[in-house]
Amino acid sequence: MYYPDLDTCSQIDRGPHVRAVGWLDASHRFVTGDVAPTLVAKIQSYAQRWGESSLALGWGAAAGFHVCNLCHQFRSGGNFGVPSSGILYVCPEMVGHYVSFHRYLPPSEFLEAISTAPLPGTTEYELAVKAWSRLR
Repeated sequence: MYYPDLDTCSQIDRGPHVRAVGWLDASHRFVTGDVAPTLVAKIQSYAQRWGESSLALGWGAAAGFHVCNLCHQFRSGGNFGVPSSGILYVCPEMVGHYVSFHRYLPPSEFLEAISTAPLPGTTEYELAVKAWSRLR
């Protein structure tokens, strides 16, 4: 499902605190470029920990997998949130694949946020997302 980068609506959450990142679709152009290897690794860590992020945010599980419609070679089904100064960047797990295999270049503010954000599964992460958790 497509949502423009930095939109306040995504498949899993919406509101003035939300910024969608990485909800790509083959029928819409997206920015490409190089992402620093350390940031690629951090994005991949978030993608791998999507379950812990969803749990902390109180998000339900997706109904099945999404197949990459750019290459049809990868599938995933999770979502994660990246907290930053009153904003929650909301991403599909697939964003790690998009960055690594399709040269997707996420917005600079997202890259800055993920560079300093705590990883899901940590106490720091749970505290950082508490304001947006549906479990409050």
